[in-house]
Amino acid sequence: MEIQKLNWAGVKLISNGKTILIDAAEDFSYYKPVLGDAVEQVMQFSDHVQADYILFTHMHLDHFDKGVIRKCLKKEGKLIVYKGLEAVVRKILDEVEIIVLDLNETFTENNMTFKPVFAMDGVGEIQSSWIVDDGETKIFHGGDTIWHNQFWKLGKENKDIDYAFLPVNGVVVNFEIIGLEYSPVPASLNLKEAFAAAHLLHAEKLVPIHYGLFAHEKCYIPQLFDENDLKKVSEEIGQEYMVLKDGEVLTEA
Repeated sequence: MEIQKLNWAGVKLISNGKTILIDAAEDFSYYKPVLGDAVEQVMQFSDHVQADYILFTHMHLDHFDKGVIRKCLKKEGKLIVYKGLEAVVRKILDEVEIIVLDLNETFTENNMTFKPVFAMDGVGEIQSSWIVDDGETKIFHGGDTIWHNQFWKLGKENKDIDYAFLPVNGVVVNFEIIGLEYSPVPASLNLKEAFAAAHLLHAEKLVPIHYGLFAHEKCYIPQLFDENDLKKVSEEIGQEYMVLKDGEVLTEA
C-alpha cells in the first residue's frame, strides 16, 4: 500500500491498482470565518487524482469536500458512506454510486476491506472512523474524533493496525458565530490523547493529522507542539509515531 498525506486530515491510499481518498479536501474557503487563512500553501491534488473509492469521516467541510468528490471520483467509482450520514449525503450527491455501511459492517472489493467504526465528534455531529485493510497493511483513520471510551474495544476487535491517522491539535473552538456556545474543552484529540488512542489501538505507528494548517485567535485555538513534544509523549506513552508532511508519500507500508 502506498500512503500519501494530503491537506489537513486527508489521506490518499493506492493498493492493488486502486486509489482511495479519505477526508480529502482542498477548498477550505467556507470555513475561513472560523478557521482563518491557511498558514501555509494548501496542496492542490484534484486535477490529477482519480479515485476508485472515496470515504469521509463526517460532514464538516474541512473533511467532506463535495467538489473533490465530484471531480476525483471515477465514473465507476464508489462513495463509501457511514449509514448515519446516508440521508444527507444522498441529498448532496445523488449522482454517484454509494455503498452504505453501518458501524462495524464491512465492504470488500478488489482485495480491500472497508469498515466504519465508532467515533465521537467534538461538537455533537455524526461521525465515524474508518479502517481500511488490503491484507498487507491496515490503517485506522480517526477524522477529528475526540477522546472516547471505545478505543480499548476497537483495539481488541481490530488486530494488527499498522498506522493510526489521528488528530492531534486538541483545538478549543468558539463557534458562537454559528450558534454554538463556547466551551474550553478541546473538540479533537490533543497530542497525549492521540498517542494514548494509538497505543490502545495497538497501532504500530501513530501518524498525526489535523494540525498546523489553521488557527484563529478567537474561534479556533489549537494546541501547539513541536518535535520535542512528540518525542517526549511518544516515550511517555510507549507509542511509536511517524510524521508525514502534506504531500509526502510513505512507501514502506
